[in-house]
Amino acid sequence: MAPAGSIAVRDAIQKYQPLLGLHGHIHESRGTFKIGRTLCVNPGSEYAERVLRGVLLDIDGNRVKDFLLTSG
Repeated sequence: MAPAGSIAVRDAIQKYQPLLGLHGHIHESRGTFKIGRTLCVNPGSEYAERVLRGVLLDIDGNRVKDFLLTSG
């Protein structure tokens, strides 16, 4: 298994260092990772099983204080 994400998106995140990157696709598993200072979140999906996944974020000014991956 190898990452199949957009190199252009990763390059833009590395260059501009936004506070947060929210990503997702119906075929990907949930996960979080940092690219420099940027927190990247993919809540994942279980579309075929009719499970909706998401993320709750606690943002304070210019920082992500906390996050919670959800499903239902």
